Amino acid sequence: MKIRTLHVRGNSYEVGFQHGQAAAPEVKKNYEYYMSSWLTYSGTSEEEILNVAMDFIPHIQTLDADLVREMEGVAAGAQLRLSQIVALNARWELNYRFLPDMNYSLDGGCTAFALAPEATSDGHTYVGQNWDYKPPLQEQCLILTIEIPGRPVLTLLTEAGIIGHKGINANGIGVGVNFIKLKRDKGAFGIPFLLKARHVLELSDINACLGFMKDNPGPTSGNMMIASREGTIVDLECTPSGMTVLSPVKGALVHSNHFQVLEADDVDIGCRLLPDTFLRTQQLYRHFHESGNRAVVQIIEESLRDHSGFPNSICRHEDPTLPAAQRWQTLVSFYADLDTGKLCYTAGPPCLSDFLEYEY
Repeated sequence: MKIRTLHVRGNSYEVGFQHGQAAAPEVKKNYEYYMSSWLTYSGTSEEEILNVAMDFIPHIQTLDADLVREMEGVAAGAQLRLSQIVALNARWELNYRFLPDMNYSLDGGCTAFALAPEATSDGHTYVGQNWDYKPPLQEQCLILTIEIPGRPVLTLLTEAGIIGHKGINANGIGVGVNFIKLKRDKGAFGIPFLLKARHVLELSDINACLGFMKDNPGPTSGNMMIASREGTIVDLECTPSGMTVLSPVKGALVHSNHFQVLEADDVDIGCRLLPDTFLRTQQLYRHFHESGNRAVVQIIEESLRDHSGFPNSICRHEDPTLPAAQRWQTLVSFYADLDTGKLCYTAGPPCLSDFLEYEY
């Protein structure tokens, strides 16, 4: 398996156009996959869904009008409508709204981590994750480096057509994302979660990241792991109304798909759908806390290949006993040394291949 890589340069519209034009087949296939799911399980028409998607535009415009221009560029390059690209970039929220059967509305299983200097053999800061999602999306995975004058160069491990996701930037900020969900999540309007991740990757330091996330709660739940080459690592459990900041344990932070801090009147849906979340979190912490003096890269790669609880493990594989629509696997595994900017990845479950270094 391979991941398409793409490096785009220019103003916001130009980088979007280059993205959309170079990955047009993948962008269209990605859109068709999500729209087919929304149509199948919601009984809503495509135009109704696209109209809902466009209601996110004022929120995105208020955050950063250049994000809208970039999506306009993607749409033009891929020969799609802006509403179709906005739908992709708000797919986290649209899944919550249009996929009421929770078996289908998950936004990715994922096990994410961050390591502070005191927990690593080289004294560097690391961030990474296994991104688990639906196997039909494997071919639409994309490693996208974006250079816009006046903004930090950033690299996303994303899906074709989506301009915000997990990744790293030239300022030494790294981001991982996880699905979490509360019973009160309804797919409300606001800044789409994945575009929040993009904005975080355009900031200069972790305090700015925390300030932005605190000032912009909702519209849905989502977990964001943020690390900085200065050695600070935090995890943000975001809800429709706020967020909880989690601190490292012995220099390590791990998050999967359950709330580690839950308000008394909230109901955690994610852990009911993915009960393996607890074992994955426990196993990853075990790897980091019982590693001894081994090289940190060896520990990270070994931990991301962990098969405890197989097939619903950190290194996730399809479960043949489930209907095809409910099967998941690790589509991308990555880790980044934020001190050096080195990013390594695999396409598909990491047990099946060596980690490759991404060449910018």
